Amino acid sequence: MQLPPAVQQELARRRLSSTGRARAQGGAGERPSRAKGSGLEFADHRPYAPGDDIRALDAQVTARLGVPVVREYVVHQQLPISVVLDASTSMATGTPAKFALAQQLAAALAYAGLAGGDSVQAVTFGNEVRSSGRMQGVNRATELLGFLGRAQPAGRMTLQAALTHAAASAPRGALVVLVGDFLADSDPQAIGHAHSRAQEVLAVQVLAPDELDPTPLGRGLTRLEEPETGSSVSVFLDDATVSAYRRALDDWNAALRIQLSRHGGRLIQVRSDQAVQHLILREFLARGVIR
Repeated sequence: MQLPPAVQQELARRRLSSTGRARAQGGAGERPSRAKGSGLEFADHRPYAPGDDIRALDAQVTARLGVPVVREYVVHQQLPISVVLDASTSMATGTPAKFALAQQLAAALAYAGLAGGDSVQAVTFGNEVRSSGRMQGVNRATELLGFLGRAQPAGRMTLQAALTHAAASAPRGALVVLVGDFLADSDPQAIGHAHSRAQEVLAVQVLAPDELDPTPLGRGLTRLEEPETGSSVSVFLDDATVSAYRRALDDWNAALRIQLSRHGGRLIQVRSDQAVQHLILREFLARGVIR
């Protein structure tokens, strides 16, 4: 799949942001890490220890203190990122269908990870959980975006199964980007699983306009279908029913947001009728999702 040129050009000089729970680790990247060693950016002094490179000795500080002291520098490493895309049947619902935008957003955020010098793995779940290899560098963007582009909404694999797979293949302290609707009963528990692995979660919720406001469905007796199970229920739509639905959706998302923020995570809600260019170039930049 291809990203709009304007989006790709903007992301080429950006990176995904972290609230601080995720941390750079391993590899040669562009993010300051907790590790100290050789580099260009001075971090601190510490006493000399046997085995230290004598070239790291700071002659001036050593002379002033009378004990050997070495310079330490910031080591720049990669942030491990997992982008998890919901490709279950429910993502094919809504007007317009949610999956097209979700797929584009997952691709854009994965590209931002590659452009920022981080290591990125993509995971999709629908009929089954599928994962790409872990990749680094924008030269792997075609391969990674191609993996995401081949996903099609089908099946009812759970977010719990996908996150269990993603968490097992990503280290503690990884940034896990979830893109889906998060309307399944098990989704809050699944998000908690990532937190138990000390991983930071960025959840991008894609909902259709008629899921946010069912008023266009009309009034009176209406038959609603659950896309993944095929079950259906008849409800009488009136002002009271619509108001109750909106309150229930608001309460559901408030609970998701509280659970995420408690562990340093974030919930970003978007509509499926929004353009990916607007979301990436305006909203995501303004909200600090990418910097």
